[in-house]
Amino acid sequence: MSEDLEPKIPKKRKPTFLYAIVSIAMILFVIGLFSFGVFVVQKQINQIKESVQIDLNLKNTVTEDQKKAIAAYLKKQEYIAKVTFKSKEEAADQFEKELGQNFREILGENPLFDAFIINLKADYSNPEFVREVKSALIAQEGVQEVFYSDLAVNTTATTLRPITIGIVVLCLIMLVVAFLIIDNTIRLMMYSQRFTIRSMQLIGATEWFIIKPYLIKSVISGLVSAGIAILFLLMLIYLTISRFSILLTGSDIVTLSAVGIGLITFGILISVSSTYLSVNKYLKIKLDELY
Repeated sequence: MSEDLEPKIPKKRKPTFLYAIVSIAMILFVIGLFSFGVFVVQKQINQIKESVQIDLNLKNTVTEDQKKAIAAYLKKQEYIAKVTFKSKEEAADQFEKELGQNFREILGENPLFDAFIINLKADYSNPEFVREVKSALIAQEGVQEVFYSDLAVNTTATTLRPITIGIVVLCLIMLVVAFLIIDNTIRLMMYSQRFTIRSMQLIGATEWFIIKPYLIKSVISGLVSAGIAILFLLMLIYLTISRFSILLTGSDIVTLSAVGIGLITFGILISVSSTYLSVNKYLKIKLDELY
């Protein structure tokens, strides 16, 4: 009777591999979510950079052969993301629509030029390179002038560069924090196995015989954790793309695939390395230090 009245002390639950899988999966999901956020931000930054236009105005005396030669030249340039030809009649119609009056009737002529509208790739959209491009384009036969907004190019470069640097720094911090959390989770789990590890050693098992099963489990836990994280991440990406109508290109799919492969690799490497170091630690320390 007295035994029934004694307060029961709850047993401490030892961390298991299931606990490790869930914990690692949560961390990997957060890393993947952060990576997807960085991807979306970087995609918007690239769109802003590529929105800067260079107008290549042609002379009124330009021939069709010269137009074709200029178009072929522009097509070969790897730094160009998009080229659009706009005739002076199309430019005049657009200008009159925006202005609200027919300036061609007032002037008696169309003072505008046929032009190629050029958008540079994001990697090349910086003031120094744009000036080099202008010099190369103005040298083409049949070109009247090359115009772009210095303010737009400079503002884009100076505004977006700190954002890009900040993203890189945040990525590094995120990886370090994730590494420490996962490593601590693995070490905590292996701490609960310290007596089992030492018992195997005392009955004559070799170090590799003891470590091998734990390494296999760590690889499995890393794969399963990454798989769970990627599954939830894919669901979130699908909902985001559907909600905001984000268009993915081939390079975007490659980038997102690389994120998934990175999560798998990171999950396995950190699980294996932390497990190996923890098991090896308990194989080396003295018996009294296990308590």
